[in-house]
Amino acid sequence: MTNQYLSKWKNEKKLISLSLKTKLSVIDQNSLTNRLMYKDKHGFTVNVLNQESRYLNQSMKCNLPNKVRGIGVYRKVILSTNYYPKIEAYTFMLIKHVSGKERFLKILGARSLGTYILNPRRFKKKSIVYKRVGRSIHRISIYNYRYKNIYLNEIFPDTIEFENISYLNARGKFTK
Repeated sequence: MTNQYLSKWKNEKKLISLSLKTKLSVIDQNSLTNRLMYKDKHGFTVNVLNQESRYLNQSMKCNLPNKVRGIGVYRKVILSTNYYPKIEAYTFMLIKHVSGKERFLKILGARSLGTYILNPRRFKKKSIVYKRVGRSIHRISIYNYRYKNIYLNEIFPDTIEFENISYLNARGKFTK
């Protein structure tokens, strides 16, 4: 995703009432899985609540972009560690685009999507939208590779604060 300062600033304006650490934790462009597994004895787990093929309809519009229509693979998980609050993640990919390495989306089980499929050499972030809903923050991302799209909604509590994060870390590549 190219760094378009003005569009990012307008999009992130919805997060203005958050603390700086929380805002940086939410806008972080690096792998969420790597961030959660950064500390020793992290206890990172992926708890799969629901994984099925379904038709994307209006009842799911709060969780994913509502302009997507069709049958696809839908996945709802909770990412948890010993150090940070739980993060909900919803994933959707149209079934007609599930081919190649993406076919493993159906059999990921309790493994992280970012570790196995969202390789930065293949899938690139096309767009990100932030929404505040009650005491949670929705980060809705669209990943694109050729004609394939993966729609991802990560729901953070408004109290999340990753350690050792700065604007440079949030905008650039993750470094230990």
